[in-house]
Amino acid sequence: MRSRPLPLALISLLRCRLVDSWGYCNDKDVSCAKWANNGECKGENAGLVKKLCPLSCKTCSLLCRDEEEECEGWAKGGQCEINRDFMSKTCPTSCGTCKPVCYDKDEMCGQWARSGECKKNPNMILPTCPVSCGVCTSMCFDKITECPQWAAHGDCNSNPGFMLKSCPVSCSVCDEKEHGSKKCADRDRHQCLALGEQECVRNPSTVMRLCPDLCGLCTLACEDRQTDCHGWAAAKEGLGCKLDKDYMLDNCPHSCNICPRIPEYAPRIKKAEL
Repeated sequence: MRSRPLPLALISLLRCRLVDSWGYCNDKDVSCAKWANNGECKGENAGLVKKLCPLSCKTCSLLCRDEEEECEGWAKGGQCEINRDFMSKTCPTSCGTCKPVCYDKDEMCGQWARSGECKKNPNMILPTCPVSCGVCTSMCFDKITECPQWAAHGDCNSNPGFMLKSCPVSCSVCDEKEHGSKKCADRDRHQCLALGEQECVRNPSTVMRLCPDLCGLCTLACEDRQTDCHGWAAAKEGLGCKLDKDYMLDNCPHSCNICPRIPEYAPRIKKAEL
């Protein structure tokens, strides 16, 4: 008997559950494609180039995650540096190549969230399960300090495959005037699922703007939802989060130390160091 294809709604649900443990693999320098074509991934600077250019050097795919259960232990034992070639391919999440910013830390998180534990036991569950409990927000973040300059020079159009992934803010992927929201999300989820991730590579200029989540442009980040969160958390002798935890933990996860906020720009090794 021929099996029927899964409905799009179910595919979307399954994919959302999988992405919790996946990370996105991005190059960290605009010259990565050129360096890879010139053989630098295997040259005398291979160690540094692979670190800067994991996608172009094929260290990891656009979506990547650890392939072995032992990866976290190996990483803690220093194997990411000792056995770099093996670890970068086998354990990209544990070695930081594609580690999500905000991620669930227990495989039971989905079940706990469905049973209402996010509200019943927020002090324990929210830090452990920020994705399943909705603490994390899908946002656009530029990952390189030079993004605004590159965008001003027109690189968002001339080199969209690199720029839209690395500089989604500067390239207006989440422009509020254009899209009505700063949230990073696919504009048409059903169409994006039908297109598939391969179109992100084949036609980045169009598909990455239409499907930023599918194409790996979005970052699950920990952000306070109210501008006064820091003050509220510090109020009442620093007990603001505990005394009004139902509201504070939901609206002020960063100020209440549920999860760390990522910087607007990630640190980057300069080209001159090559």
